[in-house]
Amino acid sequence: MKISRRLRSISLLLALLLMALLLTTCGGLTRSDKPVTHTWMLMPLEHSVQGSSSEPVTSVVVSVVVVPGLDTDRILTLSEDAELNYFAAARWADHIPEMLESLTGRTLQASGNFDVISNHVGGGHEDCDLRLEVQEFFAFSGAPGSAYEVRIVFGGQYSCRSGKSKPIHVQASIPVYEDKMSIIVAAFQKGTDEVMTDLLANIP
Repeated sequence: MKISRRLRSISLLLALLLMALLLTTCGGLTRSDKPVTHTWMLMPLEHSVQGSSSEPVTSVVVSVVVVPGLDTDRILTLSEDAELNYFAAARWADHIPEMLESLTGRTLQASGNFDVISNHVGGGHEDCDLRLEVQEFFAFSGAPGSAYEVRIVFGGQYSCRSGKSKPIHVQASIPVYEDKMSIIVAAFQKGTDEVMTDLLANIP
């Protein structure tokens, strides 16, 4: 009798332990200790100068490439020791080259002076070609604990069928005084606006 009771007690205890294990496992499917990843987006330049209706509209193909290390959707940081890293749990809405190609094209279109043609439709009908290389697009950090500085640099070439051609070099540096993701992204937006303003001023 005593052995039988003891066996029943052990069986009950094992059943309770198994149930507790199953509940813990199922709970792990709906809960996670990983931080939520926030997705951030940059907008095209809002205050574009509209061309008058009498001015001809230039059709242009825009293409954007990046230097090694920047083909990512991560929001990058660069240390003074040249270590490339990224902010945890924060991403751009797309990879940097695709995001900036779209942003550049929409900015040109919004200016009223350009008709942007997709470079995926075969080409051959555009007046001009804008090729950009993103050389810097990160938050630079100096000594540990110091503030960030958002750095954006575009190089490239603007060339047209008429024969005119112009090298492109535009850049922006925006200091960031708060280690907060929304503030850092706002600095990227401000820097991108400055670069787009200079770009519009540099292509006829």
